[in-house]
Amino acid sequence: MTDAVETRSSWWSALPRWARIGLIAFVAIVVALAALVIARVATRDPAIPLGVTAAEDLLPGSCLAESGTELDEYTVVACDVAHPQQVFAIAELELAPSVYTLVDEAIGTFGDEVCSRYLEYRLFVIAGLEKNDYEAYAIAVPTPDDYAAGRTEALCAIAAASGGPITGDLYRAMP
Repeated sequence: MTDAVETRSSWWSALPRWARIGLIAFVAIVVALAALVIARVATRDPAIPLGVTAAEDLLPGSCLAESGTELDEYTVVACDVAHPQQVFAIAELELAPSVYTLVDEAIGTFGDEVCSRYLEYRLFVIAGLEKNDYEAYAIAVPTPDDYAAGRTEALCAIAAASGGPITGDLYRAMP
């Protein structure tokens, strides 16, 4: 055993000083890059809490057990469980306030259009998704009073056009 330790020690000692410094620097860089990659993966997407959640607190990627569009609360389930809809984006609805005072449903209609465009352009959804097989619409749409108070965002949800359940995660975070 002494010979093995002596061989290792003599191997290290036999290297020129610049090579030892270079080897130490290389190992330090590899460890730092590995730590950076792990940190980026761990912090890239926020963990989505399961269970009953207020509509305005839902996060993109939340798979919902309910199919309604105007509920105050939704039950967030794991995406591998069959579910009727999934939140996939946040729709910014900020326009001139006078636009929304003409018709009470104008905010919801505009939200539906924004969400439909996200699906049409395949934003925030997985690659290869056939847009004709799915529909997108706005949920958690602010009321005119909420909008006047400064809440200008709605959530976009995606559902199967057939009305059937979705099994799997359709959400893709934008880089």
